[in-house]
Amino acid sequence: MTNQEFETLVNKLEKQASANPKLYRFKVILLTGLGFGYVALFLSLFLFLMAVSVAMIADGNFTFGNVKVLLLTGTLSFFIIRALIVKMEMPEGYYLQREEAPKLFEMIDSLRVKMNTPPIDEIVLDSEFNASVAQISAYGFIGKKRNVLVIGIPLLTALSREQFTAVLAHELAHISNSDTAMGARIYRLRMSWGRLMHSLEENEQFGTFIFRKFFQWYYPRFDAYTFAMARQQEYSADHSAASVTSPQAMGEALAVTSIAAPYYYRDFYSELFEECAKTNSVPQPYSNFAEKYQKLSDQKAAQYFTEKLEAESYVTDTHPCLKDRLSALGTEAGLPERQQESALDYFLAFPGRVLSDFNKMWVEYNQDEWKEDIEDYNEAKQRYEELSQKQVNSLEELLEKAFLTVEFNSLEAAIPLYKEIAEKHYEDQRTAGALMTLGEHYLASRDTAEKGIQWINLAMSYDWELRLPGLDLLCGYYYETEQNELFEKTRDQLEEWEQLVEASNEECDFIHPNDRFIAHEKENKEILAGINQLEQFKEISNAYLVRKQLTSIPERKQYVLGLDLSLPKSTDLDEAEETLYEKYMNGLGEFEDTCVIILNDKKDLRKSMLKIEGSMIYSESDKEQAS
Repeated sequence: MTNQEFETLVNKLEKQASANPKLYRFKVILLTGLGFGYVALFLSLFLFLMAVSVAMIADGNFTFGNVKVLLLTGTLSFFIIRALIVKMEMPEGYYLQREEAPKLFEMIDSLRVKMNTPPIDEIVLDSEFNASVAQISAYGFIGKKRNVLVIGIPLLTALSREQFTAVLAHELAHISNSDTAMGARIYRLRMSWGRLMHSLEENEQFGTFIFRKFFQWYYPRFDAYTFAMARQQEYSADHSAASVTSPQAMGEALAVTSIAAPYYYRDFYSELFEECAKTNSVPQPYSNFAEKYQKLSDQKAAQYFTEKLEAESYVTDTHPCLKDRLSALGTEAGLPERQQESALDYFLAFPGRVLSDFNKMWVEYNQDEWKEDIEDYNEAKQRYEELSQKQVNSLEELLEKAFLTVEFNSLEAAIPLYKEIAEKHYEDQRTAGALMTLGEHYLASRDTAEKGIQWINLAMSYDWELRLPGLDLLCGYYYETEQNELFEKTRDQLEEWEQLVEASNEECDFIHPNDRFIAHEKENKEILAGINQLEQFKEISNAYLVRKQLTSIPERKQYVLGLDLSLPKSTDLDEAEETLYEKYMNGLGEFEDTCVIILNDKKDLRKSMLKIEGSMIYSESDKEQAS
């Protein structure tokens, strides 16, 4: 199913969901049951065949055929059952007690009575600009459910008492309407299917084909049906919140969020970084955000607000766009006033203490990286000032000067440098990013648009990663200039390329022993830096590095880093794998474009990697001999 077909289906289903929500919900339940039933049917079949094999062997019919059936059905049953048991962890954050926020708990109790919602078992504060409610069961599909409300400190900081009350009413409405329970079941089922396919693919079970074709048909339709339902649930939750607070409070909350959230994620930390770099001070991000948001200029606020107001609802987000949500509430789209007293100050008994604790946690977690970034920033600024004082001619220095000019001055100031790069060095593939930037700049003016199109096409031919943004830019230009034929043609190319990238991502995610591997061809400098990181992990005994040949995008580089681990005999690898992978992905950053694989239980994959000359890059035994 193409993106256009998916969008058309979602638009059709949204009308059905709006016309008869109960009937539509019933259809989604049936569709969910179909997916679960399909898996359950084959699980029952495998368990039955396994039981028959066991019974025949117990009766003395110990044949190779019976043993083979027993092993195959037993293995498949194991993978299916393990995939269906999806344990949902409690969210990380600060678990708030009633005495720390009595007014908040009282407000939630009041809303619960008005909206007839189940009790909230835990309230968790975190660092995101968001609020959400989740129903978590201890054992996936079964077990007692706990309702957990997660509230972001930045959201509490930006909203007033009334606006924040409306936001919480919106979240509680999802529980009141059973949206969260339904959504949680769907989420767990989707995770189960994903884990099932991954297990079967990874272990190359013969039964993979039974599930693959079904889910290739089923997944897009399931996504479309659940997407349309989720979109309607957002409108319903908005109306429920407005009925127990006011349409104005809900509308203002949406408007404030449309300004404060993009500021927090896009600009706040970069501004804070520059200030701390200049003063060599320790950041206090949560306290600083409260101060800086209050001082945000009206011009900047209007820019964020207008941007959100002009955005359209699209199939990449179940939340409707700001314009549609305000229209459904019947409120005007106006720039909200910033309140002096925040919800954080009103609802928490000791707001300063909470901000201080979050600031300390942030500094403890980020201080090393922050110090390195400050040093890099100061070095880059010094280098920018050095390059600004002299005429540069080599491509390397031109690219560096252009990049630093954008970072420390502006894009406009760097345009002459990009023009010089394009005129003198356009045949060099290293100019791809510069050509794309210049092409986008030229595309903004009708007089230079043709030149912009040429540079964008050349940049896309040099670097496969620039094809998506390049085709997207061209699509937007042809659409705005009403060049319908070129727009349709470019959009088709964009959709085809998106599918190709998706297929390539899947190739990169799944590594098999019979993939085609070649020598890694990485420079010694990068390998040595990677080995220094490998040495930090005492349990890594051997490391192998190869490059996987991709069929979808052959020029894309994808490397595989295989690790042999020396673990205690009592270690359950299945339970420890997730933690180990997270540790290695965070600690082996020198290996770019690389998939890390633990080889302890993957003998065939290790054998395939060892066939490639020079694949072993690290061995604990070599290190011990050297020492």
